[in-house]
Amino acid sequence: MQNNNEISLQNALEDKSYFLNEIATMTQTGGYGCNLITGAIILNFGSRDLLGIPHDYEINIDNVSRFFANKKVFKKLIGDSLKGNSTILDLEMNKFDGERLWVRFNCHPFLQEDRVVGLRGVFTSVDRYIKNTQEVENAALVIKAQNERLVHFAHILSHNLRSHASNLQLTLQTFDDVKEPSDVEVFNSYLNDISFSLNQTLHHLNEVVTINTELKIKENIDIEAIFNRVLLDFEEDIKAVNATVTYDFAELLSIEYVPSFLESVFRNLISNAIKYRDLERPLKIVVKTKSKNKRKLLIIRDNGIGIDLKRHAGKLFHMYRTFHTNDDARGVGLFLVKSKVEALGGDISVKSELGKGSTFSIRFE
Repeated sequence: MQNNNEISLQNALEDKSYFLNEIATMTQTGGYGCNLITGAIILNFGSRDLLGIPHDYEINIDNVSRFFANKKVFKKLIGDSLKGNSTILDLEMNKFDGERLWVRFNCHPFLQEDRVVGLRGVFTSVDRYIKNTQEVENAALVIKAQNERLVHFAHILSHNLRSHASNLQLTLQTFDDVKEPSDVEVFNSYLNDISFSLNQTLHHLNEVVTINTELKIKENIDIEAIFNRVLLDFEEDIKAVNATVTYDFAELLSIEYVPSFLESVFRNLISNAIKYRDLERPLKIVVKTKSKNKRKLLIIRDNGIGIDLKRHAGKLFHMYRTFHTNDDARGVGLFLVKSKVEALGGDISVKSELGKGSTFSIRFE
């Protein structure tokens, strides 16, 4: 027969609340309940600790939405629950100090007489797993971008350099038969053209190679200062075409970036805006930054002739692809912009319509 001490010990060892609390602590899990009649919300200690909410801070149905990063997801979650549906999903929550936290969240309606009178559930931190997954996905994108640059690098080597070499060989062979002084002048002209094209190709090769080597020199840079430096170089061109340039960097004043990369982005996109302006109306260029929900954007918009994205969207940023009839179009600038942006973990997209202009959006990492 067990004595009282043995029974007490047995009960303590079998205490379900102990196991539940330990499981919640080990798995970073919290529980909650919401009384839809009174509007009261109950959070256990695990929930408060997970979100960093002081134990004396009162939460109710009016202020609980502040802890959900995506208000649309929160409204849908509540809407589905009020219809009597149970929900489980991964979502981002705001901790009390504003820091973001990914959780796996479930919500079950509590019914009385077939009416939803309350909600209850648990949520557990999956922050580490979500962020690890995002890091792997970002790394995969970087590798993909590097592979694309290698493909373009190989294209330059195999196609362009071989083409220049063939042209040079053919020209030199032809020179053996040159007798007249006038023919020598023509020959020299051919050599100059080949030399110019070869130098351009070598310059493009160097640009592709240095994209990776310059990644080590990130620094905190003033976006407006870089932009004004580029704008100064285009001052005469802007005046010549009577263009208007406006900018607003209030939402994102500075960023950790490679200065030469940002300068290249500004230089190429402003140059394109001037080059492909609509001659029927004054050119307007608008440049601004936006910062929202951890997304840092640089937006450059013009009212130029635009691009037919239905025809060219898939090859817009490929090397040596041109989309206009300008004699000076080379098809290199956008490729280099994309390569540099992606090398730093960002991306670039474009919206454009023929006759209306183009908007380039660069997302920084």
